[in-house]
Amino acid sequence: MITRFGWWGLGPEPARHWLIRGSTFRRKDDSTLSVLLVIHDRLSISLLLFMAALGVWGLFAFLRGATLSGSLAGAFVIGQGLIVAQVLAGVVLLVGGNAPADQTHYLYGATAILVLPFVWSYLRDRDQRTALLYYSVLALFIAGLAVRGITTGGS
Repeated sequence: MITRFGWWGLGPEPARHWLIRGSTFRRKDDSTLSVLLVIHDRLSISLLLFMAALGVWGLFAFLRGATLSGSLAGAFVIGQGLIVAQVLAGVVLLVGGNAPADQTHYLYGATAILVLPFVWSYLRDRDQRTALLYYSVLALFIAGLAVRGITTGGS
């Protein structure tokens, strides 16, 4: 049975379409792909909020005179893990026949997964205070990519 998704999860009302934050997607016969579509959607919100909070945290630490700490570095690793999970869910959806409404959606996903390792390779032997500033701004940039990915993903 296909059910209508509300903001907090499954609702009791049967429906002919999946409803994800106001966007109606065509129903697929495979319920696994439909559930994965919801997971991909929820991961996008998690990624947006996590990277925005991480960027603000990093900028606040930078303004207080701190350097890149283990806590912040670990949070960036978790953020990259969220990005990888998001992109993998998107690739599985694409293979299953669920293409995004706009082709630039692929560009946002590719940029998000590549930019953090690229900046890490650039900053690994540099001043940790400068690295904190770069990573913090980068986290806000990735949050912006998540917003753009959300707006180009729905049909």
